[in-house]
Amino acid sequence: MKTLYLLRHAKSSWAIPGQRDYDRPLNDRGLRDAPEMGGRMRERGQEVDLVVSSPAERALSTAHIICDELGLDPSDIVQDRQIYIAGSAKLLQLISGFDESKQSALLVAHNPALTDLANELARASIDNIPTCGLVSIALPIEYWAEVLPGIGKVLDFDFPKNSE
Repeated sequence: MKTLYLLRHAKSSWAIPGQRDYDRPLNDRGLRDAPEMGGRMRERGQEVDLVVSSPAERALSTAHIICDELGLDPSDIVQDRQIYIAGSAKLLQLISGFDESKQSALLVAHNPALTDLANELARASIDNIPTCGLVSIALPIEYWAEVLPGIGKVLDFDFPKNSE
């Protein structure tokens, strides 16, 4: 059994006119929401063996904050440039290549691909994963290479504005 955590990057800033999308940092809300979601993961005992992130500034910053909250070394984050422009099919292909020794993985990525992936993996009907939203999916597989659409089960769907 593998566990996949799909996390959309936290809210980013549009404050600098003309700034490349790739370089947009987190805004104040994003800087509040990311530690909140990392704390919720920690409180639930959600363990992460592998963190894979888009290298876009807002995604990588989110991944760093989550790692800090979970007591993981941010230098272990695997960055994959393909995530930035990937559709759900490409994300699924990337997941199938994850380190087989890892039982759980956190993928920090972008919409709409992330929402599409969650829906395809677990036959879910999530309308939209909001910024810093987290979908936890159980995968009844022994190896990441066995991941296929429809085999997952959503364990949890949480986001900063979700009242618990």
